[in-house]
Formats: sequence, structure tokens, C-alpha cells
Amino acid sequence: KRLDLVWPQLFPKVQGSNDRKMRRSAFCAAVSGLVFIGACTFLISTPWGLALYLDSLVYIGVARSILNGDGIYFLNDVGALAPVTVYPPLYSVMIAAFSMFGLDPVDGVRATSTFFFAANAALVAFIIYRATSSKVAALLASYLALSAFPMVHIHLQALSEPMFIFLSFSGFCFLVVYLSGGQPRMLYWAALTIALSSLTRYVGIATILTGTAAILWFGKQYWQKKLIDAVLFLGLSSLPLFGWVLRNYFVAGNTVHRTFGFHPPGLMDLVPATDTICQWLLPVGWGASTPWENRVIVGAVFLSLAWMCAKIGFPRSRHAQVAGLSVLIYCGFLLICWTIIDQATYFDTRTLAFPYVGVMIVAVSIVTHWLRAVRPQTKSWRWLGFDCLIITILMAQSVMGVSWLHESYSNGLGFSLERWRRSELMQFVKTVPFSGAIFSNVPDYIYTITGTRASMIPRKIDSNTVLPNKRYADEITDMKERLSKGNGFILYFDTESRLWFLPSKDELEKKLPLQVIKTAVDGTIYTLRNPTAVVDQEKTVGELR
Repeated sequence: KRLDLVWPQLFPKVQGSNDRKMRRSAFCAAVSGLVFIGACTFLISTPWGLALYLDSLVYIGVARSILNGDGIYFLNDVGALAPVTVYPPLYSVMIAAFSMFGLDPVDGVRATSTFFFAANAALVAFIIYRATSSKVAALLASYLALSAFPMVHIHLQALSEPMFIFLSFSGFCFLVVYLSGGQPRMLYWAALTIALSSLTRYVGIATILTGTAAILWFGKQYWQKKLIDAVLFLGLSSLPLFGWVLRNYFVAGNTVHRTFGFHPPGLMDLVPATDTICQWLLPVGWGASTPWENRVIVGAVFLSLAWMCAKIGFPRSRHAQVAGLSVLIYCGFLLICWTIIDQATYFDTRTLAFPYVGVMIVAVSIVTHWLRAVRPQTKSWRWLGFDCLIITILMAQSVMGVSWLHESYSNGLGFSLERWRRSELMQFVKTVPFSGAIFSNVPDYIYTITGTRASMIPRKIDSNTVLPNKRYADEITDMKERLSKGNGFILYFDTESRLWFLPSKDELEKKLPLQVIKTAVDGTIYTLRNPTAVVDQEKTVGELR
């Protein structure tokens, strides 16, 4: 007992170091526990798989193509593998990497999203702790990354945004270490990580520009050294994307499959972006009949943050400064794309997920530094009310996040993988050996889930121009010939999203001599009216039943 009393007096530095290590270990354990609980909750909430959209099918299909040794390819309309250029490759490569551990790609995408759900929450906690030196702020920010609607929404979908966010802000962390006097290799690590982000999403060009601007603006060296570092960073981080674009040009004849024009957005075109920002703080659907009230509330919150900045100044942390700069450059890049690229740009929850993380880092840093500067040590009712307001904001964000997790657990979201995998027609594709052509209104779904190649039913309407397809009659004739050669099938899924530009079942039956060989809950299987082929195919279907 005497030794315990005397030890701190004899060795105060050792005692303080041990206390700091214990507190740091406790903090790391708290963040790890919170992230682990969040990852487990995410897994439990996705029994049907992640929500599928058209982009998701390409990502998973490319991963399956990689595992099959075919490279970065996906099906075209005639059922042949064609090189993919409209999407960068890295997210599909990551799905394939997870699938190498014995998972099917449709399960690998769920594992990938779970990993980045946990990794992004841990990364946000690290950034906030480095920016504020506050363990409480870091834990609250990690909680937001696990429960806020924008983060839950993008991780529940088979999309590349979670991976893009992780790589971008990881690259910014390396860059901040270098800007703070770190070793030169940190600049190379930053360039590599941000280069990978641009291979995940093309909008990663904005993160390359952010890194370049941060070196020029925040660097401590003389201007010649900053200019050399900026050029070096720009070249290294752009090189992989440049190589990918060259591959696209030589393999597919185009770079990123985009067309260009000039159509700057009007002021009213940007109004939906404010509704997306409202979802950062308020539950979806709350005050839907009076959207301007939501915008006033969100505007008041942003004005409050601006007032705090006016009182104490913008946070001096390089993490917060680079995060704020990344949001400005990212949004500016989106506006430029809207102006010059013909492909539609939407300021929805998916597109603004990256700015949400940046704004959250800046907002938490501002509030933490403001509280540290003005909050007294003594308790008061006024500060208790402020604490209640912060808790209310946190709970308001969590309501929609929890609601989406519950919906995913109960019914699945979008085109969930498990429902398609249990489809009767999908089971038919998996079990019946095909000797002829397969046509379907969802060939991409068939390839994504089963790995079987199918061709698209001829389009009655061109989905790009919304005009009648001039080659429709010729394509119907070609489909008839291909079906007759090898006793092929037509698998027509009852999927509303694919009906508007394709002929209906009745129209196909009038155009072709079709024979129904199986009617399922989710669609119909046809073949041409050929007596010999029909007998053989009906026998096969009967055995499956």
C-alpha cells in the first residue's frame, strides 16, 4: 500500500503515461464495440440481401465475370460479354475478392457492404478524434455514421458509394499527416488511396482535385516545393484512372461512355438538393406537405454553425479543413458534370452521401470547439436544454436509419437478392440444361444471379430516345430463328420496371408461334410451337416439378 502511494510521486511521468494508455485503450475498445454492434445489426437486418438496382446488376455481374476468368465484362443485348466502360472496375474487383473465400458474388456484395459499414464508422471516429481530441465527439460521430439515414441508405444498396467514401477519406488522412510535417511516403500513400477512389467512382476526380488544392493551400513549405508536391500528387493519383480510360478506348472504342453538351442547371433544378439535405436532419416524409418548413429548419441549423464559426473561427484541424474543401470541390464538380455531360445528374441521397460525411465532420468539429470555448464548468438549465437539442437531432436522424434497417429485415429493399434467388424461373434456369438460345426481359438479372447468359427480348421502344425501335420487326425475326435452331426458351418475368419499352406477353404471342411450357408465380416460360421440341422440353419441366 505504501508503494502504491509513493510510486506516483517518484515517477509521475510514468504514472501519467500509463493512465493515458489505459484511457486510450478504453476509448479504442468503446469504438470497436460500437462498430462491432453496428456491423452485426447490419448483417441481421439484411437477410434478403442488399437492394438491387441496374447499377448493382452490372457490379455483381462484372464480379462474376472476373471470377470466371473473363475479365471486366458484362452482357450486352445479344447475350455476349462486352467490355464495361461506363463503370469503374474497383468495386466489382472488391466483390470478387470477398467471393474468393467461398461466397457467391451475390453474397460477396453483402459482405463487402458490411465491411465498409463498419470501416466507415471507425474511420469517422478516428478523423473526429484527430480533429477535436474529444473522445465523446468521436463516439457520437461514429454513432451517426452507423445510424444516420444517408449512411444506412447507401450501405443497404449494392452500390460503390461506401467503398468510395472509405478510400477518399482514408486518402485525406494520409494527406493530412504529410501536410503536418509527416514523411514523404505519406504523400505517396495519399496519392495511391485517392487514385483507388477514382477507380471506384469517376467522381473521384473531385478527390484528386481536392488533394492537389489542399497541398497548394495548406502546405507549410515554400511555394516551389508545394507546387512540385502538388504536381507529383496530381500525376500519381491520376495515373491509374488514365490507364483505365486508355484501356476503355482501345478495347471498346470509347473512354467512359458519356456524351457531352451544354445545359447549365437552373435555380429550380437545384431545389431537390435541399430536400435531400433535409433528410440529413429530419425523418423522411416529415412535413412532406410543407417542405419549406423543413428547409427553414435545416437553414437555421446551418446558420447556427456559421454563427459558431464567426465566434471562434473555423476549426484549425487539417482534417476538418480538408473535409470542408472536399465538399466544396465535390459539389462544384457535380455542377460542372450537370452542365457539360448529357447523362442526367441527380442530387439524391446516393449522390450526396460523400458530402454528408464531409459536412458531418466539419459540423461536429465546429460544435465541439465552440462548446470547449464557451461552455462553463458549472451546470445550468440553459446548457441542459442545449444538450437536449443535440440529443433530439441525433434521435431524429436515427429514426429513419432504424426504420430502413427494419424494412430491410422485414421485406427487403428494392430488388433484393434473396427474392430473385428463390424465383421459380431462376430455379428453372439453374437446373435445366440448355442447348439453345435464351431470351428474357431480365437477362442481366439472370446472369448476375445464375451466371447463365441470356439475350434481351427485342425492344419495341428505344429506352434511350423513347422512340419506336425501327429494327423491331427484324429483331423479332432474328429471335425466332435463334429459338428454332436450338430449341431455345423465352423467360418472361412479371417485372413492371421492364415492361414499358418491351412487348407484352400478348404481343409476343401474336408475333410468334409460342407454346407455354411453364407458368410460374413470377412469370412464364415459352418455346416455339415445335412438336418434337415441345415434347422434350415439357418432359424436362415435368421432371423438375
